[in-house]
Amino acid sequence: MTNDPAAHHAATPPDVSRPADEQTETKTETETMNGAAVDGNIHVGYWDSDTDGRSLDQATDHLTDLVAGRLAAAPGRRLLDVGCGTGRPALRIARATGARVSGISVSDQDIGLARTRAEAAALTDQVDFRYADARALPFEAASFDGAWAIESMMHISERTTALTEIARTLRPGSPLVITDVLLRSPVTGDAAELVRRTCRAFESPSLPEPAELRTALDRAGLEVVEFDDIGEHVQRTYQAFADAFDAVAPSVDDRHYEFFNSTRSLPQFGALPQIGYVFLVARRP
Repeated sequence: MTNDPAAHHAATPPDVSRPADEQTETKTETETMNGAAVDGNIHVGYWDSDTDGRSLDQATDHLTDLVAGRLAAAPGRRLLDVGCGTGRPALRIARATGARVSGISVSDQDIGLARTRAEAAALTDQVDFRYADARALPFEAASFDGAWAIESMMHISERTTALTEIARTLRPGSPLVITDVLLRSPVTGDAAELVRRTCRAFESPSLPEPAELRTALDRAGLEVVEFDDIGEHVQRTYQAFADAFDAVAPSVDDRHYEFFNSTRSLPQFGALPQIGYVFLVARRP
């Protein structure tokens, strides 16, 4: 195994214009909450090295491309995006590979934005988004040729249940790619409080730990192919996100106050030695 996912070949989408809706978004509260401040990309970025000059937006797309490279995506293959957010990774992978993608989320707001983006990109015949819980997927067994979950496990309390459901929908031999914030080791004192505040702001019951993830995958009947901590490659994201949301100043009675306030401490959170980032590939036997 390698601790550098970029060492593997990954399909890169052609250079295409952003969908019209992404070009014209205004930074209202709702849009900012759903990623307008970072062009719809609401997961971490991946930088190959300290000298990698990618912007946050480019680095975030780079992580999406690394995920795509593990999926063996191709025209005619069907993929599942677990926790699709506002749809940008699903649309990028579908456009690049010709695969059909179904995305799920428990946010009606995100699903609405994802569908708008799919229409603007003329990809509605290739990509669909729907409201669904990862613990009770509305798909028949062996429906998909691959699946991915980018920063979804941190939002799910019953991870074994969700992984078992994902495994059920995969055809034998199909891959599942998971990338997520990782708690490398227990935290105490001020570090523990910072982790608790960050989890609360991002509506995460807890951060997954390596042993927990491996056990959950095993119980779900999935074989681990790769399990790498790429924390150093994504660490720049925390400062970049803090900068991206720096201009947002909600009042204390704003329902998103805790989220926006937490972005200011993201650099401190990301610098904790206990915080890593997992890039794993599992396979249904």
